[in-house]
Amino acid sequence: MSKILEIKDQYRLIIEDMPVLICSFLPDGKITFVNRTYCEQFNKTYEELIGSSFLSVIPKAKQKIMMDIISVLTPDSPIQSHEHPVIAPDGDIRWQRWANCAVFDDHGKLIAYQSIGEDITEYKRKQKIILKKNRALKLYSECNKIIVHGKNESDILNKICRVIVEQGNYRFAWIGFAGQDKEKSVRAVARHGLEEGYLDNLNITWADTKFGQSPSGKAIRENKPVISKQIASDPNFRPWKEKAQKRGYLSNIALPLNFEDQAFGALSIYASKADVFSTEEIKLLEELTNDLAHGIMAIRSQKDVRRAEKTIRNERDKLQNVVNSIGEGMYLVNKDFVIEFQNNIIRDQFGGSVGQICYKSIFQRNKPCDFCLMQESINENCIKQLETDFLDQKHYDIFFSPFQESDKEIKSIIVMRDITEKNHLQAEAIRVGHLASLGELAAGVAHEINNPITGIISIAEILTDKFHELGGDKTIPERIVNEGERIGKIVKNLLSFARDKKEEYSPAHVNDILKLTLELVEKQISKDGIQISVNIPSDIPKIDARSQEIQQVFLNIISNARYALQKKYPKPHENKILKINGDKIKIGDKKYVRLTFHDKGLGISKDILDRVANPFFSTKPQGEGTGLGLSISHGIIKNHGGNLWFESQKNDHTKVIVDLPIHNGRSSQVKI
Repeated sequence: MSKILEIKDQYRLIIEDMPVLICSFLPDGKITFVNRTYCEQFNKTYEELIGSSFLSVIPKAKQKIMMDIISVLTPDSPIQSHEHPVIAPDGDIRWQRWANCAVFDDHGKLIAYQSIGEDITEYKRKQKIILKKNRALKLYSECNKIIVHGKNESDILNKICRVIVEQGNYRFAWIGFAGQDKEKSVRAVARHGLEEGYLDNLNITWADTKFGQSPSGKAIRENKPVISKQIASDPNFRPWKEKAQKRGYLSNIALPLNFEDQAFGALSIYASKADVFSTEEIKLLEELTNDLAHGIMAIRSQKDVRRAEKTIRNERDKLQNVVNSIGEGMYLVNKDFVIEFQNNIIRDQFGGSVGQICYKSIFQRNKPCDFCLMQESINENCIKQLETDFLDQKHYDIFFSPFQESDKEIKSIIVMRDITEKNHLQAEAIRVGHLASLGELAAGVAHEINNPITGIISIAEILTDKFHELGGDKTIPERIVNEGERIGKIVKNLLSFARDKKEEYSPAHVNDILKLTLELVEKQISKDGIQISVNIPSDIPKIDARSQEIQQVFLNIISNARYALQKKYPKPHENKILKINGDKIKIGDKKYVRLTFHDKGLGISKDILDRVANPFFSTKPQGEGTGLGLSISHGIIKNHGGNLWFESQKNDHTKVIVDLPIHNGRSSQVKI
């Protein structure tokens, strides 16, 4: 007992005003210490809590589970963390995250538990909202891809219904068009999910009659979304309620397919839960149906293609991913910046620093850090927060909280939260959005070019025949035909390059892939006065590859080389040349095709050479590059079982070396 009192006295003054929940209790669950935040959380005084069981605020169904969790702690493994519900003073259930540390005496006997926790109710609520919103965003993104790449109207509509059910976790989805007959019937044109004959003899109309009060009928008639939150109790759903309930439909939303302020159909979605459609979800579904309506009308009428493409291009995926680190580092610093206390997380990351100057031991500086808000926090008697980078390339949220030890000087409690992973996830979301936009834009531009080029070639061929009949010079129309066919070939390659698909790994010649790549850029390369020298043996072995992805890598490397050469040599120069060499090599017991892209451009400094493939790192001025190209290329080559690396010297040269495994003769397979 004396050891317990000693521990309590040691930590009480430090942790009393910490913005986290602190609790110490005996093996039988009786509380021996709580801080002020804990008291405020449960609206009780310190005296009321001391001696009571910490289990009293935990729902009865969870109390045994809680004791089982902490009872397994041992002197060798004394720490664990978990999340559990608690009963708030108003009777509501809230969620908390706790880290528990079992305290043992010198003989290994359990004598107490020390715990630190935080209320995560809002975090869990937001996490649930984010997950649901991300699901809707993913659904929206997938449906827009279908609209862009769909072959025909029926194909698009059925795929949209399938994705809504499978990606959105809905029960059933169908699309109906408004008939212009006397009955104003709604005709089902696409469906997917658990239907079991639901649409057979459904008798839905968009007229203002008894059978026109369904969400689908009203959505078309009123040209706005209609929701049945509770099918079982919705009087307007009575004619179809029995059939819906048999199939597990508990709620329904219908959204009009609108074009030029006129609804011509509706998308109807059924869920297996009541009142399931949130405001954000409804908003995204409205945007989806607007895009779908424009897509349908664009297919029916070519004059609407430009409008549909603009709508799709302007809609960007609004992805967000909030990740909060569970572990938080904490240390206590006095006015002289001397660390008086630190927890295990700080100790594990930066070593034991108690008694040392914080800016020296942690930040390796000779004076206080420029970003330090400790004095400002103490002077204003409030919590300060900032986000910064550390020497170990991690990102942290840092909270400075003033702390006064009895009547002594005011010190600062500093809490550090590792947010590195959250930042990485946010960067990845941006990368995905950039790539999706690039694919849509490339495909749209290519489709727009195809039609007029076909017409130009046809007219030029007619002119060639006319010139031949009249005995004139037919070289000019023949040149038009040749140049038109060349443009058509480039468009075909661009469409193939931009197409969103899961390509199988198959045997391929690097010569063929490189040739297709150069056809996309040869005009610009030639315009810049850059020479290209390709030296790859014609009998070089095939590789196992997704050709489209390898083409993407080659295009990125060539584009970077062109940029470097053009910056160094704005005018023609004998060294303004890109050499591409290929050979067969062996590394260990594996055989590879090695391609070397060699330019004498700007080169790369030695101190950043190992970072050029990092996401969002670029040597180009701001606005001239995203810093994603080499990162993506590195990932593609790695997925192919190969390697991509660099040799460079500043202001002299750069070599990009790509090693790809040789085809092993086995059947191809899709690699995910």
